[in-house]
Amino acid sequence: MKKTLIYTLLLASTTFLLACSSEDDSLPKASEYYFSFKVNGQAMDYPYQPESQINLTGGLYFDGVNELNIMQLSGSKDIFQPLKNQVVFRLENIEEFKEGTKYTNIPSNGFLVAHSYLFGYYDENGKSFLASKNSPLASLWDSVEIEFSEINANGIKGSFSGTALNYDSSTGMNVLTGKVEITEGKFHVPRNNE
Repeated sequence: MKKTLIYTLLLASTTFLLACSSEDDSLPKASEYYFSFKVNGQAMDYPYQPESQINLTGGLYFDGVNELNIMQLSGSKDIFQPLKNQVVFRLENIEEFKEGTKYTNIPSNGFLVAHSYLFGYYDENGKSFLASKNSPLASLWDSVEIEFSEINANGIKGSFSGTALNYDSSTGMNVLTGKVEITEGKFHVPRNNE
């Protein structure tokens, strides 16, 4: 009787340990997704942290009222520190977003200018650096480019680079107060709407 109980406990504990150590294939693996880039030459890496937070995300939507395709991407080092160490893209386009197409906010050879384009980078202090489309009245922004190499139900993958600016508008005038060069940007984020 005692041996049977020991064998039963041994079998149960072995089964429990094996069950706990097996991975759930339905959850994305941390190393599968990332946001990586350089700011003025300094490397920034936002690895996916699904065990504690969903800090990388992407969405592809259709706005039926305005008949626009919308692409949203976000990468954060830590979602519990909002608007710090974060990258955000929001693009709107009349045509569907396509793999291999290069999108930008400023007209340039080989790039498609999106209908609406907003890029934001927030540094470790929460200072924002932005890029958007220029208006006919004022050319405030420099170019930020993005290219999607993969758009599917599992995620959105691509590369980006450009110059983002910070303006102080508190006096009623736009005064340039900062500038960052974003280089070697690459991302692979899970889709949040699939």
